[in-house]
Amino acid sequence: MEGCSRQARVALLLAGGALLAGGLRAHDAAAAPQPRTVVKPSPGQALGPVPWLELSYSARKFFLGASTTIRAERTPVTAVAPAVRPPLAGIPVPLPEKEIVTITTRTDLPFGRDETVTMWIDPATSAAIGGEKIMLGRSAYHKFLRYTEEGLYTWRSSPANEGENPLGFERWSDRRRYLVAPAVRPSQGTPVTDSYALLYLVTAARLDRRGAGLRLVMLANDRFVEMTFVSGGLTYTRAEFDETWPGGSRNRAGNVLVRTVRATARAFGAAESSEDVELGFLGMRGALTLLLEAGTGLPVAVSGRVQHIGELTVRLQRAALASPPSPDTDAGS
Repeated sequence: MEGCSRQARVALLLAGGALLAGGLRAHDAAAAPQPRTVVKPSPGQALGPVPWLELSYSARKFFLGASTTIRAERTPVTAVAPAVRPPLAGIPVPLPEKEIVTITTRTDLPFGRDETVTMWIDPATSAAIGGEKIMLGRSAYHKFLRYTEEGLYTWRSSPANEGENPLGFERWSDRRRYLVAPAVRPSQGTPVTDSYALLYLVTAARLDRRGAGLRLVMLANDRFVEMTFVSGGLTYTRAEFDETWPGGSRNRAGNVLVRTVRATARAFGAAESSEDVELGFLGMRGALTLLLEAGTGLPVAVSGRVQHIGELTVRLQRAALASPPSPDTDAGS
């Protein structure tokens, strides 16, 4: 949603240890109408409930660090329907009939920047409905988002000058509205999700099980991207994080049994996966490696390549669980 120059600056923030909890998309200007190419959809996925309510991660690079917290809540769709705006262009992705998942991501970045994102997801299909995003600090902005069959409609506001910074986004006067509609897109009916939902969807698909796989279509920058997740073998990894649940808590420190999951990305219209595809996820490009706890699917770590700085690993610090963990869950050794 931000321009290419903005993406370069965000990558440099990551080089200072920033954890960007979602992708930045180059959407600051409306895309001109172009002939459309239809691509066949990926197979549907079976998604179940997730065992966690909230996950907290951190990353460090070059003596600086940042942290992000992801919270997921499943509610009746009537609870959020009044906040979902109708787009001024394009055909809106329909709301689910009964339930919706609200994913809220809060990220503390270096140099006084803070980001809060709310995204609404259809739990039955993984389709993104829309959401809201606000960045405070340097280069502040606010966005309302609404997914459409063509792509994404955005209402954007930002301070027109330094004097508007403290006024709040409701009074920022630099305002734009635009529809991003890539020329090459999935066929009608293909669910398109959002990068802020990836950890929720990876857990819901139970990729910690042997032979599991997942294909997701996302809008990253100004093009659609297909991500393919493949479960690999089991291994032990050293980890330390806290777990809490209603009525209890524990610290996990030691070896945790995890399944390695590899994810590759292919831009629609490309013949092969590419290392240069912007994933719109944690500022990473081309491919991801996830370590999911065997038996729960809890994402213990995520690794990938970030432009300008190389490999970056994001590690779990705290997990708030919906219910007490199973007694046979490996507590570390």
